[in-house]
Amino acid sequence: MSRLSAILLAGGRSSRMGRDKAALPFQGMTLLEWQVRKLQSLGIEDIMLSGRCREMEGVRTVPDEYPGRGPLGGLHAGMKAARRPDCLVLSVDVPLVPPQALVELVRVHRETGGPVTLLRHGNKWEPLMGVYQSGLFRCAERILQGENTAVRRLLDETGFQLTEWAGDEELFLNCNTPEDYERLCRLAEQGVEG
Repeated sequence: MSRLSAILLAGGRSSRMGRDKAALPFQGMTLLEWQVRKLQSLGIEDIMLSGRCREMEGVRTVPDEYPGRGPLGGLHAGMKAARRPDCLVLSVDVPLVPPQALVELVRVHRETGGPVTLLRHGNKWEPLMGVYQSGLFRCAERILQGENTAVRRLLDETGFQLTEWAGDEELFLNCNTPEDYERLCRLAEQGVEG
């Protein structure tokens, strides 16, 4: 895992939550700190934080070169600044994702060597939970200069593969609303955590 960079996406507007999701308390720390510690526990040394100007030990803040263009702007900035050939991408708002799911994702990506490998659970696949080749920043930059800046457009142009995680679906709950956040906290208190 030390041969990977990591991009932690924390730049969303949090409009449905009504406050900064990255700063929400979770298990004695913030969601941001929780996710950074998870990545560090995997042995990843080059961790980049997209969308926040907060200083954290062992983490580089990488500002978007194309601000206000959605998650692709954060992906682009991180891939361009990466010190390793591949980037593990993770959002700040999915704290229950087990580290083992991320390890498996990286293993599959390395074995197959494709440009992008995404995690799938059940019938849902996660464009912001995957491994992206760092050199894809060039394609992302071209897309960001146009109108349609959806991450899906990058995936359609470069191709991607999926790897299945058969664990508990609740571990992939996104924290988008106050109700989601309350549910996440309850699950963590019950010992369901990643």
